[in-house]
Amino acid sequence: MLSSEEAKRCDVIVSIVWTPMLPGDSAGTARVATALIPDARARHYFDPERRAGRAIAGRLGGAGKIAWDIYLFFAPGVAWEDEPPLPLGWAHQLGDAAWADPARCHRGEDLVAALEDLLRRCSPSPPPNESG
Repeated sequence: MLSSEEAKRCDVIVSIVWTPMLPGDSAGTARVATALIPDARARHYFDPERRAGRAIAGRLGGAGKIAWDIYLFFAPGVAWEDEPPLPLGWAHQLGDAAWADPARCHRGEDLVAALEDLLRRCSPSPPPNESG
């Protein structure tokens, strides 16, 4: 597992899109939730129309669906133009969503391990691991 110091050294930009998917989700609850991820590298957005989720799901093979609770890793400098770029790697917590690859579904400590693995594989300069 990455230590908090190792995570701080990772050269990443984090874009977090808050999408209303559950009862009670709103711009206000999204604003409060930003405190859960206080890292200065994180950029928070609220998408009330779920446009980002629809575009991402469509790009990953889920046309007409909405991606949420999903983690995407892109190469440095990749920009979202007319449609989202294909990620280098991704994981999700969508459970039984038929369109999302079940092998990419992770939760709890398994999710943490999967995200760390994706970060190591997608980083231009991988963070050091604990063994070396």
